[in-house]
Amino acid sequence: MQRSLRFLTVLGAVALTGVVALLGSGCDDTSSSTTTPDTASTADTAAGNDTTGTDDAAAGSDAAVSTPVDQCQNSTDLAWLKSTVTTETGNMTGRELAREAAGDCGLGCLAYKDKAGECAIQCMKEDKGVQLSDACADCYGGIVLCTINKCLPKCIDDPQAQICKDCQDQKGCNDVFYGCTGNLD
Repeated sequence: MQRSLRFLTVLGAVALTGVVALLGSGCDDTSSSTTTPDTASTADTAAGNDTTGTDDAAAGSDAAVSTPVDQCQNSTDLAWLKSTVTTETGNMTGRELAREAAGDCGLGCLAYKDKAGECAIQCMKEDKGVQLSDACADCYGGIVLCTINKCLPKCIDDPQAQICKDCQDQKGCNDVFYGCTGNLD
């Protein structure tokens, strides 16, 4: 019952988000400098077979597109990711906040389809307090798109759940993400 309510809540949020998109507000800013669509296409290609119905043949057409690497290795991004951030729910590292924000924002951006990564980045930075460079934030947008395309059924209830993290590993989303961010430890 609880799972059904969560699904209906998410569907309602998706429908509402779609209405907002049709009205021209939200994440439809085309001036964004993100490269999320290319990153997601490469993530889709690297991830292999898709169980959610995405056409892998279409994703494979972008196989020549290279994924950016080491985008979070500058001193400012690394310092923020390792810092302690105070949130409404308590203290966490910047890295924990960025991961949590990417999951939450990704669910809120489902209706934006190919622009979900850009929407998630905007949400992370403007609504969740994530303080990363655009290049580093693009890596988080890329994992959002990969997760939506490859693992949505396993992540829709809780993007932080182990089943979701396992799917991200199995489908290659984490490999592409960590290649993009570089070593975060």
